[in-house]
Amino acid sequence: MVEPKKVSAKGAVKAPAAAKSVAATAKPKLKAAKPLDHHGASIADETAAALSVVPTPVETLKADPVPVTVVAIETPLAAPVEVIASVVAPKAAALRQAVGEAVSASAHGALAVNDKVIDALQTQSDAALDLWRTTVSAPHLSDVFRLQSNGARQAYETASAQWKDIAETTAHWFTKTVEPLSAAISDLKR
Repeated sequence: MVEPKKVSAKGAVKAPAAAKSVAATAKPKLKAAKPLDHHGASIADETAAALSVVPTPVETLKADPVPVTVVAIETPLAAPVEVIASVVAPKAAALRQAVGEAVSASAHGALAVNDKVIDALQTQSDAALDLWRTTVSAPHLSDVFRLQSNGARQAYETASAQWKDIAETTAHWFTKTVEPLSAAISDLKR
């Protein structure tokens, strides 16, 4: 049986007592969950607390300018940092010097290899032109075959010697380039 609703003197509608007790047992009251930070405090509470400390623009305008004195505070880490800097500075300078030497050696090596490649190409083109000149001026077909085979053999031997020299120069170039860096790195490890 449903009881009629009663109106109080103020005009608000009140539910009967039995309905209140049933509602209380049927639906437990749940609080709205607030997002929490990693310490378990409510983010909204922390934000409100932080905003309450911030002065309003009116307060900022009313404040008198105050001279600010900057005082250097020596921390207990200042001395170890200076010690580390004094140890690292010479090693950094040695590494800079090694990099400079490596760059210089690399530039000289690249120029040497470049010169040898250009010389090899020039020599090979000259040998090919000389071979064709002698072949064209040969009086007999048998002389042409002999000159052609001898010229090809000489061109091969010359090219092989030049490219071998270029390979050795390139290996020397890379060795001289890496040498200062490897010495500096081995010094740093000590």
